[in-house]
Amino acid sequence: MVLPPKSDHPTGDQALTTRNPLYEAVEVDTYAGKLHIEWDSNGKVTPMGQLPFFIQFLKLGGRFDP
Repeated sequence: MVLPPKSDHPTGDQALTTRNPLYEAVEVDTYAGKLHIEWDSNGKVTPMGQLPFFIQFLKLGGRFDP
């Protein structure tokens, strides 16, 4: 049995760009309106840090709708 020759990665493909999402603002939809959240890599961790994402979960899931 003869196997076909191994092909190298095709040329002409673009290199993947690396993005650091910690430096980009994230838009979160809450009951009070849209919030723009930016990460501070040097900041201390707080217990309320993930609260906007949980509020968005509650709103989009319709947890407080009548």
